[in-house]
Amino acid sequence: MRDRSPLIWVFALFIAVQLAALVLAPFYPSDYGAFPDQNDPVNPLLYVGILILMTGLILLLIKLGLQVIIKVIFMIAVAMTSLFVFLPLVYQVLPDADLASLVSLLLGIGLVAALLLKPEWYVVNLVGFVVGCGAAIVLGISFGILPVLILLVVLAIYDAVSVYKTKHMLALADGVVPLRLPVLFVVPKEKDFTMDSLDRGGSVTEQPAEERGAMLMGVGDAVIPAILTVSVFLSLPSESADFQYANLLVALGALLGSCVGFFVLMRYVMKGRPQAGLPLLNGGAIIGFMLAYLLVFQDLTFGIVL
Repeated sequence: MRDRSPLIWVFALFIAVQLAALVLAPFYPSDYGAFPDQNDPVNPLLYVGILILMTGLILLLIKLGLQVIIKVIFMIAVAMTSLFVFLPLVYQVLPDADLASLVSLLLGIGLVAALLLKPEWYVVNLVGFVVGCGAAIVLGISFGILPVLILLVVLAIYDAVSVYKTKHMLALADGVVPLRLPVLFVVPKEKDFTMDSLDRGGSVTEQPAEERGAMLMGVGDAVIPAILTVSVFLSLPSESADFQYANLLVALGALLGSCVGFFVLMRYVMKGRPQAGLPLLNGGAIIGFMLAYLLVFQDLTFGIVL
């Protein structure tokens, strides 16, 4: 592709989710976690099980032609997630719990209204960014280092199977694109691009990349590696024998590793076929984390609590 700007913007969204989650995570209380024991290795398996069940439900609703139910489910999820994302931040400015809750709720409702009234690519991307940051923070708080490593490995395997073997993730993408839901980041290749352009060629995932009017990346491809970045930052001590800000350095190592995985992934994406992103993205994040941890802490425990 001669014009590399869409690729640059996709990368900007990918890294922005991780950086925003990393910067904002300290403002969120520990009780935002989804599990009582963040170091329980069973937690990621429960999460993946719920994810598979939800994916199956959405595919069933698509097959039955009940897209309106899918849209309602997602809009409720966007409103609730946005409320939890905005609340700790708004509270920093408005230290009145009731007022902060009201403002956060209105912001969440505003995002839902924007999706319903003007579901263009920039609105979808904005909402996807907010929801993605919130998901990365909440899951980063929920999982200690060992559980998050298990989660990334299992999800990488699941992503590969669902894209290359069962292909149900491609069917899911084709089913939700017409609904204008914030599950994909959409970066136009042309100035006159609209979301309607994605509906003109049948299956979005089967369109050759050069014929598609935009580059697409799943919001989850940015969120899942960010979970490790946030978890590492919150779990590790801030100082080691040789380094200050040790937890930040190791978190940035995970982030850098995922960036390396991103550019390797893009080499395959540019060939025009749908690719499972998580094997390379998660693999890069894990390798980056381990190398940075060895450099900063110089031991082989990797901060794992048993």
